[in-house]
Amino acid sequence: MSIPISVALPKWAFPVAVKISELRYPHFQNRFKNNKIRIFHNNESYKDHVESIMGYLGDIACAIFLGIDPKKILIDMILSTDCLIHRDECDLNFNNCNIDVKIEDYDGWQNKVLNGTIKYGDPYGCRLINKGQWKENGENIDIYVFGAFDYPFSENFKMNNAKNINLIGFIEKKNAAKYPFSSKTPANKILPTPAKIIPNSDLEDMSHLKNVVDCGRNYYEKSSNRNNPACIAIIKELNKIW
Repeated sequence: MSIPISVALPKWAFPVAVKISELRYPHFQNRFKNNKIRIFHNNESYKDHVESIMGYLGDIACAIFLGIDPKKILIDMILSTDCLIHRDECDLNFNNCNIDVKIEDYDGWQNKVLNGTIKYGDPYGCRLINKGQWKENGENIDIYVFGAFDYPFSENFKMNNAKNINLIGFIEKKNAAKYPFSSKTPANKILPTPAKIIPNSDLEDMSHLKNVVDCGRNYYEKSSNRNNPACIAIIKELNKIW
């Protein structure tokens, strides 16, 4: 059983995640709108960006856990996406491995997921990797990391209240590949799109991620964009916040 690791978010994390989400919005948005989460944020100024904000907060938390400067991974992302014009290939790179961080909300089952008592057949007893995403960026990803906030979203807990992210475990792509795509979860829930369904109990402990074998992907910063006026302007905006 993997043991979740709680990572404290820097005070600047949420406003920076909002700013990046706003700046990228004219060019691309998240593939899926999570109505379950959006319903609790309908009156918030950032309501159109909740999915991307969650993603960036997860990236920041994972970087901190791995000992990487989270500001650096965000700046690298800005440069690699040609100043937020298109999607990035991965969320961060560690030991030449490309990592995709997935932050989820588990409703009333959140505590069971976080304390490790969730069972295979329970709602949220498995982690999902959407088929479309697997096909689209699977060649670029080596490791999937899963995480969640301290509480499920509600009228009393909004994204801007989040202080921590719990990284619950990870799976290497080569191991995730053995799971077939399915349109139904073990809890008999019909999924909107097929996904790989990975039992929570099959996740590796986060402590093992720091010892992962070099994946052989040489990471190159897109340094040419350091002189791109658009990228410079974005980084200046972030420098006002962090």
